[in-house]
Amino acid sequence: MNIFKNKLLWITPIVILILLIIFSTAFYPAYNPQPKDMPIAIVNHDKGTDIQGKTINVGENLEDKLSDSESDKIKWIKVDNEKEARQGLNEQKYFGVAILEKDFSKQAMSQTQQVVMDSKKQEMEDKIKSGQIPAEQAQQMKEKMGKANSANRITGGQATFKAVTNGGANLQASQIANNVLTSIGENLNKQISKQSLATLDKQHVKVSATDIEGITNPIKIDDQTVNPVKKHQGSGNAPFLMFMPVWMSSIVSSLLLFFAFRKSNNIKVSQRLIASLGQMILAVITALVGGFGYVYFMSGVQGFDFTDINKIAIYITIAILGFIGLILGVMTWLGIKSIPIFFILMFFSMQLVTFPKQLLPQFYQDYIVSWNPFTHYAEYLRALIYMGQPLQMNATMWMFIGFMIFGILSMLLASIVRKHSEKRTEIPS
Repeated sequence: MNIFKNKLLWITPIVILILLIIFSTAFYPAYNPQPKDMPIAIVNHDKGTDIQGKTINVGENLEDKLSDSESDKIKWIKVDNEKEARQGLNEQKYFGVAILEKDFSKQAMSQTQQVVMDSKKQEMEDKIKSGQIPAEQAQQMKEKMGKANSANRITGGQATFKAVTNGGANLQASQIANNVLTSIGENLNKQISKQSLATLDKQHVKVSATDIEGITNPIKIDDQTVNPVKKHQGSGNAPFLMFMPVWMSSIVSSLLLFFAFRKSNNIKVSQRLIASLGQMILAVITALVGGFGYVYFMSGVQGFDFTDINKIAIYITIAILGFIGLILGVMTWLGIKSIPIFFILMFFSMQLVTFPKQLLPQFYQDYIVSWNPFTHYAEYLRALIYMGQPLQMNATMWMFIGFMIFGILSMLLASIVRKHSEKRTEIPS
């Protein structure tokens, strides 16, 4: 036969173009990930301060500015106290928290305020010596200044701006939150320094070299990380690293179990039911061997640091069993031709287990993330490894149980309903 008459020859360029477009679309979320409505909490206890008759409240001004921001990259959420905010970090409600204590403004302006007071005190003493101010009036002024100094002066130097990020929540999101909070702290330093210098200039106060540091650097950024990622924990990327091996091994295991049933030549319904039961038992054994073997290999041979290795092994076992139930349940009715669907689903989900929801395109956020099983698998795995959460019956676990039930019912129903002839089940080795 002339090769140029073979249709496969001519459709090859079309097939490769279609495949490249499909895979390019699958990796589209990674082209230019931009944060959108990334939740960061702010805890503002700042009571403000008075300096030369003017009220200054840095925390209130910052909160108003962030709330009125037109940028949709960060979603600022006001939280009442630090304890609640840290709880929200552990529950992955926020990726970071900005915390301002009640004396923030007072502490930040304390050096400037003290310089002004010292200058006024020196000015008064000079006037007393020159006789411009009577002794009785001077005494009253000293008492008044002493009270003001006692009320407003704070020792300890800089104000502290707490920038708390959740290291285990997501590597990219944690870095973005840290950059945002650090930038806010640096901007506050610049703004308060500028305001302090303007106040001193207005009061015609000269600043000594010893006071310059406190005035131009009034805020210390206290950078904290909760749920930090330890060494040998995949730099926070365990959900992605443990996604493809689990899913691919589930597909291969399902294929072997599927062909083991099809090649067993079970003609009678009773035979097929027994064979289906055998499939289920072997699926459980396969999941146990795979889950514990995989996790213990990662720990013992590859050196991955699992804080609670058995907890992760049990979860991976349940995940594998759930995925096998899903794949076998579909293959029971659609056969081997359903396999490409599972591979396409894997490729379209790879970026979903890598990036947080807020860095994905809007279409993915609205229509893909909520139902995609791999997103739920990865997020709960992240919570178990990095957030120290216990293994419990949550939505993800019920999802896997649902997959198992679907697989069991599909196999049993197909064993009863579908016709199996000896000719049909003779599949070549």
